[in-house]
Amino acid sequence: MPIAGFVRLRKHQFGRQDDFGTKVSASRAYPFKGTPTVELNWTDPDIDVGSRDVVAPPYRSAPDITAALTDPALAYDQIPLLMCGFFGGDEHPVPVGSLGFTWTHEPASVTVDDPDLFTYEFGDDVTTDWFQLGDGMLENLEISGPDGLGPLSTSMSWRFGSAASTGSSDSDVTGTVPTPGLNVETTAAIVYLKDGAIFIGDSVGNLSQVSDALHNFTLKLAQEIDVKRFANGSQVFDAQAYGPGKREITLECTWAKTSDIVGKTSEADDWFSDEPVNRFVGLTFTSTKIADGSTPYSWTITMPMRYYTRAEGEIGGNTTVILTGHAFYDATHVFTSVAVTTLAEGELEGSGS
Repeated sequence: MPIAGFVRLRKHQFGRQDDFGTKVSASRAYPFKGTPTVELNWTDPDIDVGSRDVVAPPYRSAPDITAALTDPALAYDQIPLLMCGFFGGDEHPVPVGSLGFTWTHEPASVTVDDPDLFTYEFGDDVTTDWFQLGDGMLENLEISGPDGLGPLSTSMSWRFGSAASTGSSDSDVTGTVPTPGLNVETTAAIVYLKDGAIFIGDSVGNLSQVSDALHNFTLKLAQEIDVKRFANGSQVFDAQAYGPGKREITLECTWAKTSDIVGKTSEADDWFSDEPVNRFVGLTFTSTKIADGSTPYSWTITMPMRYYTRAEGEIGGNTTVILTGHAFYDATHVFTSVAVTTLAEGELEGSGS
């Protein structure tokens, strides 16, 4: 009989919650790689006990609950989880025909959107050892388009406010974990850089495509999450609220040395300016697969940015320029994401949400 606990039988299942502190059943399985980290912060007291060795029992403090996950081939139907998990806002999709759904995210800057919180189930074939982590949101997210025009990849860092396990007597799960009947999609439409294009201009309404220049890119999103815990007599370490802090969005692009990129009146010239130059960038991806009728899967990202750094690189026998821009709030938006998918709202919402 084989030893239980197979790496290949690990699963990652998420469901969007309605309320802070109320875990839900997962609604979808995702093709991620990685594991959660549940640090309970057992600590030995710093005391004198007449012994070189530990005598007094340790105590617990507030846990640190995270999950560092990756996805080597981002699918269009996974974009809503990432955008909702980072930006929140309780967005709801707009139907496109009978099968398609458009998810739009335009996060606020001068006010704070309510976070979208997720319950995360993780485990393998040993169902008596599954985690159920609640109140999850993304602290960091990186989306990269590679050399060679292959699929976009993602790297993400989740933070959670509570942890339970099917193997814990004191911190048991809510409902049935793992949620049965969830399987990773086998016909997903993948976001390829071959289907992508980049547009840059001096306003959102004046973007022009930059052709024969973009080798690769990395979009980085990071935010501070201040975890709040209050003494309410609840007898648990679960978080009660989050205080979102500073948010940073950057776009790093590796370019060939074309006239659009280097030389006077170029993007590099805007970086090497005495005064900061406001630029606007758009990334568009249009799949060869159809979401509904004649409407293909697609994803459009737009944001205002200013260049901060330049680095030198090389790809093959050619030199490259790596320009990094930081998004800023232009009195309208700091970031806009519009994804045409086949993900219905019910496939994001957890049961009981």
